[in-house]
Amino acid sequence: MTELPIARPRPGLRARLESLAPPGSRQRASAVEIRATVLAGIWLGALIGGVGGRLAMLVLRLSSPGSVRGLISDDGFLIGQVTLKGTYSLIGVGAMIGVIGAVTYRWVDHWLIGPGWFRQVTSALGAGAVVGSMLVHTDGVDFRVLQPRGLAVALFVLIPALFGFFIGPLETLLSRPEAWVNRGRRGWILPLASVVAIPPLVIVTAFVSAFMLAWAAIRQSPSYSLIRDNRFFGLVVRSVWLTIAAAGLASLVGDATVIL
Repeated sequence: MTELPIARPRPGLRARLESLAPPGSRQRASAVEIRATVLAGIWLGALIGGVGGRLAMLVLRLSSPGSVRGLISDDGFLIGQVTLKGTYSLIGVGAMIGVIGAVTYRWVDHWLIGPGWFRQVTSALGAGAVVGSMLVHTDGVDFRVLQPRGLAVALFVLIPALFGFFIGPLETLLSRPEAWVNRGRRGWILPLASVVAIPPLVIVTAFVSAFMLAWAAIRQSPSYSLIRDNRFFGLVVRSVWLTIAAAGLASLVGDATVIL
């Protein structure tokens, strides 16, 4: 009598994913790094840029004359009106910018100097100067009608500065293998839910993931290690970042001077 072959159960989705990136492999390390960067950017961007931006606009509406109500802000929002759609859009924009900011910090992190607190302060000052110079401008409505103008400038510089201050520790926390976001099904459910909650994030996340995978491959090459450890190369890179921050600060001070 011929014995029938025993059907083996097909591996589940988790097992198939783990087979692509076994624990301890470079693929797993890259996956954890990408997940931490994307989640940190989405969560912190949504909180500080989205919710924080909404609170900043609320404070400015309350401190400004009643005549500003009904005007369209530079971002297309109706001043004085708080809607679920508008809040969702603001959170979505904050999350998308947050992901870009998170991957930028990941790229710059190696070149920051000093102890942890000094790196946080440096990152905050750089983000406040560069992103603040993009948010604060002399044309449009926001910085002409919202009062007091000094408070408006301060709030829109404070938002990116806070993001820059907290993004490093949050990325470090989420990058730990024992972190709760990296355990079991949460490792793929949390990123998936966070991304699909704001559909445009799918494109941003795909681009950021591709960039980080390419960057991870470059970092693993011996040539890159030699270049990165070269003192002259490090000085050049830090000089470039310092120049960008100084240019942002100069632009911010110039615009603030005109506004105030």
